[in-house]
Amino acid sequence: MDQANLPEDLKRAQDFHGHLCPGLLIGWRAVRTAAQALELKPSQDEELVALVENDSCSVDAFQALLSTTFGKGNLKWLDHGKQVFTLIDRKAQRAVRISFIGDSKKHRKADGSIDREAFMTELLNAPPEELFEVRQVEPQPPREAQIEPSINCPRCGEPTQKSKMLEVEGKLLCRPCAAEVTR
Repeated sequence: MDQANLPEDLKRAQDFHGHLCPGLLIGWRAVRTAAQALELKPSQDEELVALVENDSCSVDAFQALLSTTFGKGNLKWLDHGKQVFTLIDRKAQRAVRISFIGDSKKHRKADGSIDREAFMTELLNAPPEELFEVRQVEPQPPREAQIEPSINCPRCGEPTQKSKMLEVEGKLLCRPCAAEVTR
């Protein structure tokens, strides 16, 4: 694949991610599809929220291009193992769910393995409707990031947000300690 002629936004995503791969291309195309559906621009604060249902390379495109990040609290990971992304625009009270349906674009080599270059070319050039199912959905954004005090876990001593602690045997414990105690 000729990387010299890639679109500028894809080059930015590639620089952020470190290399060009099928996963990043899926994310890049999903970002473009969502941005078109919702008329989005990068998030300055928490006005956009990305709910991502996987922890693959695709998620880096959302961070690089829409400025939805874990640090700002507007990138939420749902461990569902799906190439599915929901973008919520808090200000416009709109949301779109983008599901990757482009597995048919994977070309197989004679040995049965995926022809990565051919797949990446398909991901770069295929019409969006051949790659994604797009649905408008009811916006259900998570609450905005809260700054809250931490308290020390009585078991390990590490400061932990109180809202993230679990009560075990009458004590508030951090989640790792709670898991160890309840094993």
